[in-house]
Amino acid sequence: MSKMRTSFQGLVRLLAKSLYPEPDVFIRELLQNAHDSIQLRRVHEPELAGEIHIDLDESSHTLSFSDNGTGMDRRDIEDFLSVIGSTGTGSRARELAARDVAVATIGQFGIGLLSAFVVAERIEVYTRKPMTTQAWRWINHGGEDYELDALPASAQPPGTRVVVVLAADRTVFLDGRLIRQTVRRYADFLPFPILLNGFGPINAVNAPWHESGWVDPSERERSLRAFLSQRYADPPLLVIPVDLPRPRALGGFFVPARFTPGEQAGGTVDLFQARMCIRLNDTELLPEWVRFVRGVVDCPALQPTAARDNVLRDEAYHALREALGALIVAALLDLAVRDRPRFLQLCDWHHDAIKGMAARHPDFGAAVLERLPFETNQGRLTLPDYLARQSTANGKKPLYFFTHEADANQFHTLCQARGLLAINAGRPFDETLLRRYASQRAETVELKPLDRLDDPALYERLDTTEQAAYARLERAMDRALAERDVRVKTRVRRFQPASLSAVLLAGQRITAFDEMERALEKPFLLDGLAELASDVRDRLRQQPLDLFLNAAHPLVQRLRELAEPGDSRYRLILTALYHGALLNAQHRLTPAAARRFHADLQALLGEYLIRLES
Repeated sequence: MSKMRTSFQGLVRLLAKSLYPEPDVFIRELLQNAHDSIQLRRVHEPELAGEIHIDLDESSHTLSFSDNGTGMDRRDIEDFLSVIGSTGTGSRARELAARDVAVATIGQFGIGLLSAFVVAERIEVYTRKPMTTQAWRWINHGGEDYELDALPASAQPPGTRVVVVLAADRTVFLDGRLIRQTVRRYADFLPFPILLNGFGPINAVNAPWHESGWVDPSERERSLRAFLSQRYADPPLLVIPVDLPRPRALGGFFVPARFTPGEQAGGTVDLFQARMCIRLNDTELLPEWVRFVRGVVDCPALQPTAARDNVLRDEAYHALREALGALIVAALLDLAVRDRPRFLQLCDWHHDAIKGMAARHPDFGAAVLERLPFETNQGRLTLPDYLARQSTANGKKPLYFFTHEADANQFHTLCQARGLLAINAGRPFDETLLRRYASQRAETVELKPLDRLDDPALYERLDTTEQAAYARLERAMDRALAERDVRVKTRVRRFQPASLSAVLLAGQRITAFDEMERALEKPFLLDGLAELASDVRDRLRQQPLDLFLNAAHPLVQRLRELAEPGDSRYRLILTALYHGALLNAQHRLTPAAARRFHADLQALLGEYLIRLES
């Protein structure tokens, strides 16, 4: 029976590329090995000042990584370096742990050296254990065969030097700037200085949470703000120190001090494990509702995957996720109490993210809803503040609101005149949150949507006699606008201020219409869906708008006195009343409506000029 044959050299390179799809990861892996080697030596020499060197040589196309760590002897090389998946670091760390000796190593899989074969045509390792007279050179071309030569002690100081001979198409890694960027990305917080061609360190070594000033709250915030500003080139509006006892985690988050529309405003974490970066720009660790925060977390309890580009979703991971969510909520609530102007600014710039997540994730919403600001005709107020200013009627406090943001002009004017307080719930998610808040307090709060409500508190009904006197005007208004392809249902009410001639209640229809218009602009995958959406849009157009004329306004009163208000002579005046209400409500003015308004206005101006000249 024939047997399958294996190309070991091809297998090694395939495994390396599969595990490490990003070619620069070999720098991280070799720096990690150097770090672990130094940590193991410091178990016996605690005063040792560890140091890592990276040296570039363009002439030989080599990239060298040197450390003054514990080094290897022949047995280590044969048992660990030459066996894929056998880790000397992990074995020694476990041996020390069995003797209750703690050592802060990172490696555990014994495959880190493989990563270099993504970019290397061969690897040379020079190594010597301290206090020995024998050094060793190990050479491998990515196959099952390797060379192992004994060298005199003078050939290699205690520690290890890994020489990566780059493939012809990988010489980009001889660029010192690229090396610096990669070191900062993956190994910025390694506790030993990393020097490039003798200069450095090129890593920060310590972050603010590694410094002694971390325990002082004011110093912690100052240093963390400076650190995050430099790392992300984005000024923080709010910094959130991360200092969790269980699982142990350190780091810092920030909310950017800039306007970031939409929900994808952040929510990303540079995830470190034992000072080594595991995953940049991770979007999974933080809870779903966190779309406005980014930063750094270092949690030794996390378990990396074999490729060290992600972590296992184990108990520690989920505990950390929950703890970080609680930390961010607590920071937001603290800011709302401690620095309200800054909290309002944060809510304004990140409105969609914060209120969107409060609407979609009830736990987050329950924690922050009473602190979130809402626009009113008396400034921004929280819902408890709003209700505190409202009087109780029939055992409940009214919560007036309108759902089309542009309606602020007319409804704020109405409410100011009547001494009422109304919320502009036209921004995304506001209405959802208002309705949730009111439903949770149904016994004490009553919702009153102004754009759908013929409320006697705002619009006084006319008595029977007066109503009959305005009936002709109502019919004339409806007919005049129908000729302009505008469907309205005109009613006369008396409301304040008297200077407001007409009010248009169209929030629900206009909002639905706008949403349908946006939907029609998107490509649909299902046949017939665009036709269906167009039909719905046409049906919305058929729904009449509610137009209230103000019986307290002098122009409306004079129109009532006309014997035939529907006469063609007055048609321009009637349509102008509608257009005035439309503009005051700031509703979406379609091109067709704008053309009609422009034509009517020109005609009115022409008639007025003729009268002036006569």
